[in-house]
Amino acid sequence: MKKLKEITIVGILLCCLAAASLTTHPVQAGDLNTDAPCTRADGAKWRIGYCESETFVTYTRTLVALVKGLEEAGWINDLIGFDRIANSGNSKVIWEWLSSREVSPYIQFVDGAFYNLRESDTDREGILERLRKQADIDLMLVMGAQAGFFVSDSLQDTNIFVFAASNAVRTGIIDSVDDSGKDNVWAHMDEQRFARQIRAFYDIVNFKKLGMVYENSDKAGIYSAVSEVESLAQEKGFEIVRYHVREPRSSGEYPGYYRQVQVAYNQLAAEVDAVYVTIASLESEKLPELFQPFYKQKIPVFSQLGNIEVENGALLTVSVMDEVNIGRFGADNISKCLRGAKPRELTQSFQSAPRITLNAAVAQQIGFKLPYKLVMALDEVYH
Repeated sequence: MKKLKEITIVGILLCCLAAASLTTHPVQAGDLNTDAPCTRADGAKWRIGYCESETFVTYTRTLVALVKGLEEAGWINDLIGFDRIANSGNSKVIWEWLSSREVSPYIQFVDGAFYNLRESDTDREGILERLRKQADIDLMLVMGAQAGFFVSDSLQDTNIFVFAASNAVRTGIIDSVDDSGKDNVWAHMDEQRFARQIRAFYDIVNFKKLGMVYENSDKAGIYSAVSEVESLAQEKGFEIVRYHVREPRSSGEYPGYYRQVQVAYNQLAAEVDAVYVTIASLESEKLPELFQPFYKQKIPVFSQLGNIEVENGALLTVSVMDEVNIGRFGADNISKCLRGAKPRELTQSFQSAPRITLNAAVAQQIGFKLPYKLVMALDEVYH
């Protein structure tokens, strides 16, 4: 009996030591055939950087969703106070918070590895210098088509994960939905999201003349879903009325940009029976004033961007930017990469579930009568 007790005590001690070892020494890459988070093979943390095309609400929300997704997957274990910072709506502020804290035993959001291509040419030069020569980043989170193309085309081996690009194939970031074409590159794809969105708007409103305002460039044509609208117009027989404006390249160009947009909206209000507000440099708080011509003419305004524009004056949207679940999808693929998979080997396609959002005050103002099927399908209403 005494010998049995001794064996039991020794067994308990061994179990405790094993548990303590797992707690204080994170699993290293390649150590175990497991889905558990791990450090690099040398025991160091994975170093993560960030690059965005410009300051844009979708990029910030996607970054937050990725952080939450990595927390759910066990890669991050200390986000106390993060929600307050996340609500700032500022990607740089969020990154600085993440990089100044020990949020994980496995990954490090690197201080000084935040880049915004619109802010300065220094960021463009700095990121290329860092990725090609300094090579101290293991994985780059990249937001937007412009940043996605710039970073993935930089002839270096850092793992690149691109999010929030309207169409990563058409913008040249990846070769196809099934194959990125580069071992170190991955990009989220939902190639039919805007086609589904504009079709839903047509089913609800059944317009004859649809107004659009966007920059007359190949890049803007892609993120403004022009080809998707043209395809549906050909199928359904409605007319597209277009006006072109030049997107601002600097803060000093915004006043002139808004004057162009207002002139275009004034003209559209006399010509169309519905408007599709495409993704652009519009600040949401400016929308109620810009939309006045449409309110006066009882014209429904549909937002491509999503809820923030409905909250600020658009009639409705069918949201295709499900950042929460895109964050989970992205975190899952990032996890696989850090455990040894090449980005090129990972699934890139993920379709977001549509969510319909309505501004009830705008509907009342323009006398828009909700179809019964729309009332039943509404996910969110702003009053």
